[in-house]
Amino acid sequence: MKALKIMTALVVFVSITNLTAQNNPLAGKWEAEYEENNEKSYVTYEFRNENGKLTCYTTYIKDDKGRGGEHESLAIKNVLFEGEKGKGTFIFAHEGKNYEVRANLKLRDGNTLIVSYSAWGYSDSETWKRSK
Repeated sequence: MKALKIMTALVVFVSITNLTAQNNPLAGKWEAEYEENNEKSYVTYEFRNENGKLTCYTTYIKDDKGRGGEHESLAIKNVLFEGEKGKGTFIFAHEGKNYEVRANLKLRDGNTLIVSYSAWGYSDSETWKRSK
């Protein structure tokens, strides 16, 4: 009987965690477009609920000619999001090194996320669009 109660509690906990992940407005895949040296690239990101915490991964990178492939790497960690605003730690690579900077997240509408950050006197805002 005690094992049944523990199993029931575990099922309820997992169900609530999954429901929270599904109801999170950031959950799912997003795409951002970047341009450098007259070349465009597109990056797909995915917000996931891991151990009760929201985390964002880069999952796919392609160029404007459609060449590319899967690429799994951590993009934003320590995501805290409530309502339409949040923050996290944005991770990016530059000249072979990884850097972490504080990022602000703002959900403009259900399909547009603004990710803004500042590092070394340089500020940027990226517009991510929800992937279908």
